[in-house]
Amino acid sequence: MVPRRPKIWCHIAAGIPRSLIQPSVYHSRSNLHKDSPLSEIVKLLKIYHNEATQTYRSNLTRREQEGLKKLLHLKNKLRFMVGEKCGSFVVVPQSLDKKIIDNTLSDSTTYTETTAAAFRRACEKVRETILTVVKPRLGSSVAKGLLDLHPVVPAFYCLVKTHKLPSSTAPSQLSANEIKARPIVASCGGPSDRLSWLLVQLLSPLLQFVRAHIVNVDAFLSSLSECQVPPTAAYASFDVVSLYTNVDNNSAIRAVIHLFEQNQSLIPNMGFSAGDITIMIEAVLSCNVFRFGNKLFEQIRGLSKGNRIAPLLAIIFLDQIEKMSLTSGILLYKRYIDDVFVVGTTGMEVEATFDRLNAFDQHVSYTIERPDDEEYLPFLNTKVRIVQGQKEHVWYKKAASSNILVHARSAHPHFIKANVVRNLIRTKDKLCTTKDLEVEKTISLILEENGYNGNPTTTWLPHATLDGLPLILPYVGEHPARAVNEVVKRSGLPIRLVFRPPPTLKHLLTSTRIYEDKCPEVDCQYCTKEEKICQLRGTVYLIRCEGCGEKYVGETMRPLRRRLDEHRRAQH
Repeated sequence: MVPRRPKIWCHIAAGIPRSLIQPSVYHSRSNLHKDSPLSEIVKLLKIYHNEATQTYRSNLTRREQEGLKKLLHLKNKLRFMVGEKCGSFVVVPQSLDKKIIDNTLSDSTTYTETTAAAFRRACEKVRETILTVVKPRLGSSVAKGLLDLHPVVPAFYCLVKTHKLPSSTAPSQLSANEIKARPIVASCGGPSDRLSWLLVQLLSPLLQFVRAHIVNVDAFLSSLSECQVPPTAAYASFDVVSLYTNVDNNSAIRAVIHLFEQNQSLIPNMGFSAGDITIMIEAVLSCNVFRFGNKLFEQIRGLSKGNRIAPLLAIIFLDQIEKMSLTSGILLYKRYIDDVFVVGTTGMEVEATFDRLNAFDQHVSYTIERPDDEEYLPFLNTKVRIVQGQKEHVWYKKAASSNILVHARSAHPHFIKANVVRNLIRTKDKLCTTKDLEVEKTISLILEENGYNGNPTTTWLPHATLDGLPLILPYVGEHPARAVNEVVKRSGLPIRLVFRPPPTLKHLLTSTRIYEDKCPEVDCQYCTKEEKICQLRGTVYLIRCEGCGEKYVGETMRPLRRRLDEHRRAQH
């Protein structure tokens, strides 16, 4: 029983800044001026209350609703995931999924079983690094924000590479050995996640000094247009095989520090030295313990895909290989993480570069793709053709892509759907140097499959003021959303209105921790057989006194059981 305490009445309006609400002051109806900010809040609540009284209308057909119920019913037998590059749902029996993961973890050169003590040591190393390196440079408040006193053990899972499934066998007939998958360590909420975030902010400016690095297809096409290509030129694309797990971490750290020392006067370094950065990166990479099922494992080689800092380290690691391998015969060499587009003076020069890259590190290997029969070569979401020095490119979508957009019937604001369609058409127009009938046909087919019949008409946009505070409200329909938008606009408050759509299929079906026990206790006093709640974080909770019936509503960012334990101890 929780001890008796005063009643607390809270008026909660989701996303509204606390400074606009004074819980200690009672506002009678007569005190609410019709143009006051609080009166506008009341109008918002009325809109949502009125919508809650309306008859619910699903945007799913009866058949779709029945199908969704069946999928939810099978969550304990099937594993739902989103394909690595196709964007579509991949559904496999959990028994097959476990075999795929077991096959991955059986690589003793990359993974090994470990103990909870190893995880605690990694947590302590991160904590010590924040206190001894970050705190003296950025202050106590920043250090406190980076410290996570209750980190979770990262979870391990695999994403099926649908674009590499053998076409000769039906997907349902494939064995675990025939399915290629990408290993992921979900580090969000892990012990090094916040420190890794800081390193990304600190080191990302270094990427501008990696000559091969590009951030998107626009940067690639800009570099391609500036390249002078002779008639004899040849071109190809390279791809690094399993880059993350084959990175030499020590070499990657040295490459980052070397690049930092060369350019530290040109970037904001937050007061950190090269030695400080080395210590921080080593602390982050030492947090390589993860969980699969109820066993703990450790990654002993390479980077974990899922760590915030991993892409940056991989990009700079490859930069040192390229600097030692490229010659003046390479006219253009651009890379998006591990995908490379190269143009050489001759075909022999391209092949020689490919061989040199493969000879540099025994663990890092490249594959090559050459132009097709029509001389087109796919790269990112474009296809490039170079004939007699003349460059052409068109919009491109991989054959394995599912072509999924926000569907026209989905529960999203109309302006989002309009922007999705416009962005698709705008991207197609931007990437095509000439009109291509096949591309136009594909675009029309994609729009049709997603319920659109053409370019949408002009639509409204949610209200936003410069540097306004985000006001996040649930989207419950187009008409109430427009009404809410008008109320916010008339209020004159410094607000940026954001509508949060209801849960998607991805939210309802996918999870990275389906094989873990949700509660570590054998006989937990807070969990039931159906509801495992003791490890929930970021939770609003209600407790009721069994003696007097008094209620208390609280919130906590820590594991819920720790806060509830404090309530129980307060009785004594």
